[in-house]
Amino acid sequence: MDRPFKLSVRDDGIYLTVEPEGELVLSDVVALLKEKQIEDYDGQLVARAVQERTGESVKIAERKTDLDRPAKMEIRISEDGLSCSMKLTPPLGKLPLPSPEDIERFLRDHGVVEGFKADVIRALASGSHLNQWVEVARGREVVHGKDAAIVYKVDLQRLKPKETQEGKRVDMKDLGTVINVLKGQELAEKTPPVPGQDGMTVMGKPIKAQAPKDKNLPAGSGTEMSEDRMHLYAAQDGHLSIKDGKLCVLPLFEVKGDVDYGVGNIQFVGPVMVRGSVREGFSVKAGGDLFVDGVVEGAHLSCEGNMVIKVGVRGTGKALLEAKGDVSCAYIDQAHVRAGGDVRVSEAIMHSQVSARGSVIVQGSKKGQIVGGRVQAGIEVVCETLGSEMGTKTEVVVGVPPELMEERRRIVESLKDLKAKMGDVNTNLGYLKKLEERDLLDDQKRALMVRLTRAKFQLQGQISVLEKRMAAIEAEVESSKASGRVRVKGTCHNGVVVSIRGMNYIVRSDQKFVSFAVEEGEIRIKPFDY
Repeated sequence: MDRPFKLSVRDDGIYLTVEPEGELVLSDVVALLKEKQIEDYDGQLVARAVQERTGESVKIAERKTDLDRPAKMEIRISEDGLSCSMKLTPPLGKLPLPSPEDIERFLRDHGVVEGFKADVIRALASGSHLNQWVEVARGREVVHGKDAAIVYKVDLQRLKPKETQEGKRVDMKDLGTVINVLKGQELAEKTPPVPGQDGMTVMGKPIKAQAPKDKNLPAGSGTEMSEDRMHLYAAQDGHLSIKDGKLCVLPLFEVKGDVDYGVGNIQFVGPVMVRGSVREGFSVKAGGDLFVDGVVEGAHLSCEGNMVIKVGVRGTGKALLEAKGDVSCAYIDQAHVRAGGDVRVSEAIMHSQVSARGSVIVQGSKKGQIVGGRVQAGIEVVCETLGSEMGTKTEVVVGVPPELMEERRRIVESLKDLKAKMGDVNTNLGYLKKLEERDLLDDQKRALMVRLTRAKFQLQGQISVLEKRMAAIEAEVESSKASGRVRVKGTCHNGVVVSIRGMNYIVRSDQKFVSFAVEEGEIRIKPFDY
């Protein structure tokens, strides 16, 4: 910080000027006088100047030319060698300040050769920053290279268990076990390495930049790289896995043991293989086939393909199995099963609700029994034993697939609603067209007419789509009327209710090796191989 006083040397003597503002004690002035080797000064004048602080120059000593000294230059260099600072003490007497060339020469003589700050050096030479340390040279900072980096576009961390609505417990069933990816989805991106730049100290010593390290994309099986090898994509639908540090996309998701709290619910875009059982309360959803080696308890299973359960379903009234294709298992006990194809069971269907668009076949063992509950099939039901000696209520329905009739009902309701809306639109359009013919349409009514015309086209499109679907359903219903039968190779017990194409038949006494089929408008009993 600048002192609030200064000494000046004139031809007739040495003068002291004390500014009115700023902190000052007499000892500060005396110290400067001694530093400048000025001894024959008038102490009384010095004390008065400090006390009065008028800002005027006061002669305090005679000038002695032998005390004139040149300016003093001092430098210091930082430990890392990147900065050089200078302190310039002005000359005493009539000697001039050093020129910029003098200052630079002084720096070079002391080993400073790099990064001169010309503007600061010129300022020093002009009298600025005197008696202060200022940076006069700055070396070149080293810029270390940046390593190549891999940016993952998918979350490789297993998703955290989700909190329940109460926010106090975590849902251990939803562990995010499966990371689904689709063909063409970007998995990772490589950021190339950035080379570094060497630095230089003010003394001219080079500082070597750290060389960057390159990395390769973690391409494993089921993945592919872009031509520039900077992007990694999934080559197929599947689930993401890491093997030996590489990303792999596997088309089959395999659970080595049971689906339970250690695994959580599973939802996968492709086929799923469960080597153990599926425990109660858990769900497995597969975008392809679904295989279970063990037992399915009160769980929810669904798949877009076929479902194969090696042991069986012990549903306790809670299990729900849905497959777009066939369902195959050893037994079904107290479960709801829906199949877009056939249901094939080797041992028994017990007290369950089973629906198949194709056939329900319970054969492959001596038992082959359907007992209790309701079994529905679009084509036929085949089993070894139907019902039980105890007369357990058992219902078998064949003919039109029930889900088809439900879809037909929904379409009928939708068409009724859409056609009612179409009627309203046509009525309003007719009224507006009459106004148009009489040139009575204002801007508001004309805008309404445009909106109604657009709505009419939209309704026509929706109605057309539903009518085409309805025609397809009607054709399928008509073709299914020619099929539909129930075949029992062993015994059909008393009390069984057989429904074919909407007609019911109650079995009044045990029958063996029989078929139930529609003939001449009624259900009749025929031989098994009919």
